[in-house]
Amino acid sequence: RIWTTSLAVSLLVLPACKGGANADAVKLIPDEAEFIIGMNPASITGSEVYKEFAADLEKEDDFKEAMSAFKDCGLEPTSFDAVVIGANQSEEFVAVIVGSGIGEDDNASCVIKSIQKMSGDEEAAEVTKEDGKKIIQFTDGRAYLVNKNMLALSTTAWEDKVGELIDGKGTAAVDGKKKDLYGKVDSKAALWFMAEIPAELAGMAAMAAPEATEVKTVAGSVDLSKGVAVDFVAGFDAEDKATATAGKVQEMFDGIKGEAPPEFSGVVESVKIEASGSDVKFGVSASMDDIKGLKDQIPM
Repeated sequence: RIWTTSLAVSLLVLPACKGGANADAVKLIPDEAEFIIGMNPASITGSEVYKEFAADLEKEDDFKEAMSAFKDCGLEPTSFDAVVIGANQSEEFVAVIVGSGIGEDDNASCVIKSIQKMSGDEEAAEVTKEDGKKIIQFTDGRAYLVNKNMLALSTTAWEDKVGELIDGKGTAAVDGKKKDLYGKVDSKAALWFMAEIPAELAGMAAMAAPEATEVKTVAGSVDLSKGVAVDFVAGFDAEDKATATAGKVQEMFDGIKGEAPPEFSGVVESVKIEASGSDVKFGVSASMDDIKGLKDQIPM
């Protein structure tokens, strides 16, 4: 199906983009989205971490195939500004790509045909107009040519919602149910994410701490300016649950941190776990020396 291939292409192209336009793109993610991933790709491609792993990544067949979906259309993914993806458990999703020329008729049509070819669908991507908006309708969704530099791919169930958001109507996730959660992430970081946690998934957290089964939301960001720094927030519906969970996780971590290899002592010492209101905050960082050491120990 074209939407599954579109999602895969969107996820694979994330590390290869350059620039940043999350603020505009995220406004096209509808309120029904249960999780959202956003990127500031210039921070990725310019980072030492990316440079360390780029050669291995760029050899991957899936990555090369995803790149070809754009390069075969005369577009250079490394010049894109942003990719933001919103989805839910019902497999509805929106992927918004921002980059020079991506929303122009010929380019958008070519990209959709490339994705259709990758997914084994018939190649058909005629640009038409509906309610004053340029669209490409396909079997299980729609592409909106939002402007010459923005393309939004949506599954059928969400296509009308995305159209309303383009018109300034409806409610974007970051203005609705995810507004508070969005305020907890650093949307200028290399990568940021936020999600509601379904009960069945929260139940898996019991392996870490029984109290963690009460987690309702997660949010976080990854900073690549100096090695890797990860900030993660788990949201609960009561302060006492957050405090209990933070205490249990800290206890468990204290019990195992002594087993870490000496060369990773810096990473271990960087770990921070604390309760803040009804949230539990986690933080960990690794220097480039730490990352290179890990790479040397793990076959790529």
